[in-house]
Formats: sequence, structure tokens, C-alpha cells
Amino acid sequence: MIPTFAPLSVAQEYRERLDGILLPGSPTDIDPAIFGEERHPKLGKLFPERDALDLLLLEYGDRVHLPVLGICFGAQSLNVFRGGKLVQDIPDVVPSAVAHDDHGEPEQPARHSVRLGKGSLLARLAGSEALEVNSFHHQAISEPGKNLRVVATAPDGVIEAVEDTTGKFFVGVQWHPERGFQDDPFARALFTEFVEEAAKSQSRVHPV
Repeated sequence: MIPTFAPLSVAQEYRERLDGILLPGSPTDIDPAIFGEERHPKLGKLFPERDALDLLLLEYGDRVHLPVLGICFGAQSLNVFRGGKLVQDIPDVVPSAVAHDDHGEPEQPARHSVRLGKGSLLARLAGSEALEVNSFHHQAISEPGKNLRVVATAPDGVIEAVEDTTGKFFVGVQWHPERGFQDDPFARALFTEFVEEAAKSQSRVHPV
């Protein structure tokens, strides 16, 4: 594991010991300059060190074919890394958006349904093409990056998950499967799949 506050020089050294990359969520937003846009008035706080760390790890992971799982901010990172773009503020940009955030009221957590793409890895793991998920975000993927396909959408059309089209385990989910996974068979199946893919990479020689 590499802490998000680790210097890039340390991260560069440790990345070559990784068998998989899990990019967690963050209370911050990605700098829109990375995907060629001006800052929206409702853009949240930025953490350039986290942006740089994610991009460093993703470049290495993509090059040596490590499994990658991005959660919330992490899903946005992997999409931007592949050349995709983001909705900078869902309530302001998406007409008739469903609630994607609890807006500081944790006693009323946001949840909504998602439609999973037929034949997708997520649909296989869920055993269904419909799923209810938790929701803690005000940004989302607007344009999928290179070799990414949309595999989950909310009722308002907001993109909720993407997968790689070339067969790599390169998956981003906008919700938080780590929250309450003990009672969520789908979340456990997703993490199990990621761990199994990481175990396969242990036998590979990682090129520098």
C-alpha cells in the first residue's frame, strides 16, 4: 500500500512492488486542467499531490497490466488518465438529477439504483442487471476515456461505472463498495475478483 501523501519519488519506488492498484475515494476534486477544462464555480477543494500520485500509479499499472479498481474519486482518476472528462458538479449540470450526495446529512445517506450493462463484469458479479448503490459524490464521468465503456448508469443518466474494453481488469465504480461490504454480496464479489486478479500478477515480472 502507498499512502496518498507519499512523495512521488517514494511512490515510484514502491509501485514496482505492487500486484494491483486500488484507488480509493477522496473529499477533493480532480483539477479540471488535467482534462482540458476551466474550473466550474462549484468545483471543490483540489489536492494536486493526490492527482499526481494517481496518474503515476495508473501509468505504471496500465503499462505492466496490473489490475486496477477505482472507487469514486478513483474511478474519475482512471477515466481522466485514459483521456476522458468529468461532470464537475452534477446538481448544476445534470437536469433532474437524482440525489448523488447526502449533503452533510449522514443520517439520510443517498442511495439510488443503477442499470448494469449486459455482459459486463459488474453484471456477472452482481448476478443481475440492476443494483442499488450508496452515493457520495457531486462529480462523475461525462466522457469515457480510451478503451473504456460505460457499464452502469443512474436513472438520471449519470455514468456510475466503466470497464476496460480490451480484457484488462481496469474497473471504476462511482459508489463505495467498501462501505457495508460485510452485508453486500456484490461488494464482496467485486473485491474478491480484484484480489484474485492481483494474485495472478504475482507470477509476472514487472518491467521497469
